[in-house]
Amino acid sequence: METGDMNNDATRAAFWTAADDWLCDGYSIDVRYFAECAMVGRILQAKIALAPLKPGFDHRFQIRTPNFAVGQAQGYPMKKAALMETLAAALDGRLELPGNSFKLQAIQPLDYFSEMAFRDRWFSPLHMQITGDRTAPLLTSSDLAGIDNALRLATPPFDGLSDASAWLDLPAPGTITPPAINIHGSPPCDLIFEQCTVHDNRIHLILHAIEGFDVDRVRLAVRAVPGLGLDARQQVAARINWSGVEDGLRMGTATIELDRAENVFTMLMIGSSVIRRQWFIDSTKARNSRLLAVRHFDRDLKMIRQGVLEGQDSSKFELGVAALLFLLGFSPAVQLETNAPDIIVATPAGKLVIVECTTRIADFSAKLGKLVDRRGDLTRALAASEHPNVVATVLVCRLPRDQIAAEAEELRRHGTILLTLENLEQAFERVRIPNDPDAMLDNAIAQISGPSGDGVQLQDGSML
Repeated sequence: METGDMNNDATRAAFWTAADDWLCDGYSIDVRYFAECAMVGRILQAKIALAPLKPGFDHRFQIRTPNFAVGQAQGYPMKKAALMETLAAALDGRLELPGNSFKLQAIQPLDYFSEMAFRDRWFSPLHMQITGDRTAPLLTSSDLAGIDNALRLATPPFDGLSDASAWLDLPAPGTITPPAINIHGSPPCDLIFEQCTVHDNRIHLILHAIEGFDVDRVRLAVRAVPGLGLDARQQVAARINWSGVEDGLRMGTATIELDRAENVFTMLMIGSSVIRRQWFIDSTKARNSRLLAVRHFDRDLKMIRQGVLEGQDSSKFELGVAALLFLLGFSPAVQLETNAPDIIVATPAGKLVIVECTTRIADFSAKLGKLVDRRGDLTRALAASEHPNVVATVLVCRLPRDQIAAEAEELRRHGTILLTLENLEQAFERVRIPNDPDAMLDNAIAQISGPSGDGVQLQDGSML
């Protein structure tokens, strides 16, 4: 058996085990698809979403022409056996719907990929992508134009494939994206962040689980920081008290006594599959003095969070990024000169970083060009003054990483660090813990010169 086949088998088996552990009666299912109807019914793109909640809206529809089908099917509440049958068919490249059967075409064996294999994720929902023939012929321009017009005449009407693609959140037929079925599943049990607290050397945890889930499958571990030796690490699932069912949910509570618990790291699993890794902080014991000072005037960092994660004002985004860098231990200076980087940053060891900030993908080329030119100018000026210094460049973008993958590769080629929405969200989780800015920068530079380029790795192995 070839290595690729072995990897596919292992990926498929791991997903199936996790799905069997997670899924239970009471889930909802949402299936979306583009398919050709001629001959065997070839899947172009499909997505299966599983959630432990009732759908908020009824979005079921089907549009079918002699050569093309597009639709969305929903079901609730579903039995576990029916869900597993649907997943088994999908793993074989089939989509079985009432009155319809579609299949991924594949010259070679189907390819399997799961984000659940990524090791440093904070949240790990069920995921599997089954990919068919990557060399399958694309629809012709004439075919696509005919489908566009058929969709405009359909009920419900869509303004062509681009409109239907946006509604279904699927890649549009006619693109180079290979045909695939993507499966996503939310966990039946999770921590309720806003109700979990750390105070006075104890952590109080609140979990919710849906009615049909066997809570004996829950695994929960905690680690106190700085803690006291191995006693700081405990398995605590047996100490969760589960209530009766109310409105389809069961609530679990646990209060765990810990020594020297300034911060507590939690690991929530179902069976052998991780759901979530999460820090909880005792705000009265934060060891980061910069945080204490800033939070004294901006409670819960509300304004900084809004500027960095939500608002559309680019100047406030820059100020928020500078404040976040300050909280992480860097020394940032926002520039007032227009022909200058947005932020110049120094580390405690004197390393320099120039930072450009953007909230839009359209700014990438211009921002990258400015960063590269200004890095060269500043490096030459430092060398001329007999103050040689390696100047790092960073582009901070609020968009999620998966929306800027191509641009990220371009940045890597130019030796520029990219921080995305995921990095910014994780950075807010790190501000209560003292960090080493020089180590963070060194790790970031190593990442962009390595094979993955996935972000700034911190001392504990998590990603900034």
